[in-house]
Amino acid sequence: MAENSKIGWTTHTVNFWTGCNKVSAECANCYIGPLMRRRGAEPFNGPIRTAQSTWKKAFQFNREAIATGETVRIFTCSMSDFFHDGADAWRDEAWQVIRECDQVIWQILTKRPDLIADRLPSDWGDGYRHVWLGVTAGCRDSSWRLDELAKIPAACRFISAEPLLERLDLRPHLADFDWVITGCEQAARDKRRRMELDWVRDIDSQCREAGVAHFFKQYYPTKEGKEFGLPCEDGMLDARHVHEFPNILVH
Repeated sequence: MAENSKIGWTTHTVNFWTGCNKVSAECANCYIGPLMRRRGAEPFNGPIRTAQSTWKKAFQFNREAIATGETVRIFTCSMSDFFHDGADAWRDEAWQVIRECDQVIWQILTKRPDLIADRLPSDWGDGYRHVWLGVTAGCRDSSWRLDELAKIPAACRFISAEPLLERLDLRPHLADFDWVITGCEQAARDKRRRMELDWVRDIDSQCREAGVAHFFKQYYPTKEGKEFGLPCEDGMLDARHVHEFPNILVH
């Protein structure tokens, strides 16, 4: 479960464990379900540790970053939640890998920010310079996650408003964040919930006012048809390519 990623805002994914549990509206049509079931695994019974060969991939990506001097980002855990309490037995080992692989940027996205403080390594201090912490908040009911993550020191904090399920006012929170990701739900067309481009435009405007980077990931039509637009997988918003990253480098 380590690979070159098709996720536009990262370079690779490394999953120390896979499997999760659904905890909020954003999880309803989670993309890990079909992926894990095709491999014969149950996706929503909690985390399962991956093979040691997967863990070792992180060191390969770190060596590549040193050799090329390029910015390499690793998203973990794309097939689970890094702060899931069901992974407590393995997390210290994962932190050690992250600590040693310090020439890449680690992007850790969670729906459980209330569990972060008790699961940080003892030497975290003001945050590892090469670790970005993010929370999923694609609907107003998840805004509490932004307040929780704002309490945690980090080199970079980010918001994933994906799937974006309604219009959001992020203005009260953006002073504490460096980056916002937006995108529609990645699910089968007959299950995909509606996302309006005006919601993305609004967030884009909010980010520009606050000086926060915005990465618009994708926009797919729903089963209702053309009125929701044509597929837009490359982050085009009103003829503008919105693929911004925070100006925070590991090197």
